[in-house]
Amino acid sequence: MYLSHLKLNDFRNFKRLDLPLGRGLSLFYGENAQGKTNLLEAIAMLATSNSFHATSDREVINWNAPDRIARIVAEVERREDQTKIEIVMMDAKNGVATAFVKDGIKDGMNGVPAGASRKRIKINGGQKKAVDLIGQVTVVLFAPTDLRLVDGSPEDRRRFLDRALCQTQPHYCVALTKYRKVITQRSALLKRIRDNQEDPRMLDFLDEKLTEWANLIIYERRCMVDALNQHVDQLQTNISGGREGLRIVYRPSFVVDAAWGTIESLEQYRRQLGEARRKEIQQGVCLLGPHRDDLEFLVNDVDMLIYGSRGQQRTAALSAKFGELAFMRAATGEEPILLLDDVFSELDVARREYLLNQALQHEQTLITSTDYSSFSEEVLAKAHRYQIVAGEIGHTHF
Repeated sequence: MYLSHLKLNDFRNFKRLDLPLGRGLSLFYGENAQGKTNLLEAIAMLATSNSFHATSDREVINWNAPDRIARIVAEVERREDQTKIEIVMMDAKNGVATAFVKDGIKDGMNGVPAGASRKRIKINGGQKKAVDLIGQVTVVLFAPTDLRLVDGSPEDRRRFLDRALCQTQPHYCVALTKYRKVITQRSALLKRIRDNQEDPRMLDFLDEKLTEWANLIIYERRCMVDALNQHVDQLQTNISGGREGLRIVYRPSFVVDAAWGTIESLEQYRRQLGEARRKEIQQGVCLLGPHRDDLEFLVNDVDMLIYGSRGQQRTAALSAKFGELAFMRAATGEEPILLLDDVFSELDVARREYLLNQALQHEQTLITSTDYSSFSEEVLAKAHRYQIVAGEIGHTHF
């Protein structure tokens, strides 16, 4: 799979972009705040329609866009076919409905509240839902924050799992969305019960929903970690020069037994919620569920979060990201697009060389960097090079 053409309109600082792309390595360089990360953000949104860099779609719309509309249009070459994807994001402020009628987007815009955002998705010209994007394009993004995967927060490690699973499993994406809504509702209810404003029995229905969606999420996360462990040990060995092995351990907040079937899992999770209910009410928070899961990275059976050196932690993060790539390739039958966002300056020479060698073997890799002087002549000779200045991209030749 590779991205053959990308068009952006009023996306971040890109007013107009019309960019043909090819297989292999593409290097985008420029000073900070010129649009390098914005470019990869737009490409990553093709996978799930959500941004890894923004909390709201409104944030990706250029502040000076007259109609408060941003557009991504992409052509993707896959093994069996070609796909055209269009994502349009709109900031429903004053006058935006009129702007969308002009743009041919009429349905569902009447009565949109001020400050709301809307999104329209088309695949090969047909109107689609966000869930229909899953599997159309897959990307593996490696940003500087991913180097903190091992020593970062549990939320970072959950996000690592969720990004990959949401691109490969439509039902996982649906379950995760529904689960998050249940957690929000249940947390609010727990606080009201604690303050004697509601009956504790009101939790029964939400407990049923929580265990239903949690059961699916936990199962898929376990399967992904099992798949990662088929790759990461050898990757860690290769990167560390044979000195280290890696194992990733899934740590769910529920007690989980792989021998349980679906029905038994549900019963066990309900029982555990019941046992925790009094404590949850006292604290006013949900104490059990996938939103509290974590991962443990063991190098030579030593927990890297507690005892790992900075170099070991970064090697484990690299191994995990390449394990993610292998997992997604196996799950979809397609080679994911690899996006490397200015990570080379964060790595030492040995890890940088390993990452580059892997990137050169990939069907399509897009790299951003503040300059190209740190790349070898051999790498530069194989790369398509582009300079980004203030949201403008120029193809350069040396």
